[in-house]
Amino acid sequence: MMRIVNLGRTGLFVVMQGGALANLGGRSHWGSAEDARRAAQAANASVSDFVVRTGS
Repeated sequence: MMRIVNLGRTGLFVVMQGGALANLGGRSHWGSAEDARRAAQAANASVSDFVVRTGS
C-alpha cells in the first residue's frame, strides 16, 4: 500500500511505496494530498487514508 507524505516546510506531497519515492504519471511530487491521492488512484494503486507529516 502506498503512503502519502507531506514534506513539511516545502509544502509538497510525495507518495512512498515500500520506503521508496513513487513516480506516478511521470510525477514525483504534488501540491496537495488530494492531488497525490488522485494520481495514485489513477494508477490503480491502493493508498493509505492517512497522511504522514514530516518536519514542522
